[in-house]
Amino acid sequence: MNLDELLNESQKAAVEYNEGASVIVAGAGSGKTRVLTYKIAYLLEQGMMAYNILALTFTNKAAREMKERIARQVGERARYLWMGTFHSIFSRILRIESQSIGFSPNFTIYDSADSKSLLKSIIKEMQLDDKVYKSGAVQSRISNAKNHLVMPAAYNANSANYADDKRHNTPEFGRIYETYCKRCREANAMDFDDLLVYTAFLFKQRPDVLARYQDRFQYILVDEYQDTNTVQHSIVMQLAAKYGRVCVVGDDAQSIYSFRGAEIDNILGF
Repeated sequence: MNLDELLNESQKAAVEYNEGASVIVAGAGSGKTRVLTYKIAYLLEQGMMAYNILALTFTNKAAREMKERIARQVGERARYLWMGTFHSIFSRILRIESQSIGFSPNFTIYDSADSKSLLKSIIKEMQLDDKVYKSGAVQSRISNAKNHLVMPAAYNANSANYADDKRHNTPEFGRIYETYCKRCREANAMDFDDLLVYTAFLFKQRPDVLARYQDRFQYILVDEYQDTNTVQHSIVMQLAAKYGRVCVVGDDAQSIYSFRGAEIDNILGF
């Protein structure tokens, strides 16, 4: 693989720097994903094992396309990369480590419709007005809290949250949130946000488990870093803390997931 023929000077410099943390900020159409692809191929050519590389994307399509491109460069080894979306990679880890957080390995993953249905039944049981406590709005607020790593106990312990809920005529939100999380756990189920939240808590509460995955993932790459939220940033930082070999790629002018709690400061302050 001759990088001089494949990349311009800036791209080549980004691919070849692998001593520590790096952030690649570039505009649309400037070849960011191309750099990430060649960087992984370069790491493999330099002797790093595929299973020691973790590459995180925001869509399955992006992961699939990147893996295909890498396979064209390095062949069969691409199969052994840990590459995929945040949710797919960390659900895989949670299946392995589920008992450490009180779940069984065959836990169910609730999609948006499942979550809404559960919230509707909780709101009905509590005899609350479903025109005030709309399941979609409640679901969105729960998701926002989880994406900022604020779980029910912490939410309910903050008197400012209750005052705010009261002002918005939803004083029972904290109780709904608490009941929702309890019901999910009783059903051995996680929603999409839980796949990240429980990973962050697993690594925080079990340093031995974190150490295992830090040793496994000796190089971490993240595409579209401007779209990461608090919990995603936390997981990446936890995993990268030992070796410091992490490369994030993004465009601070292209953040599209602010509605999902994306924090632009994650890339600006990297």
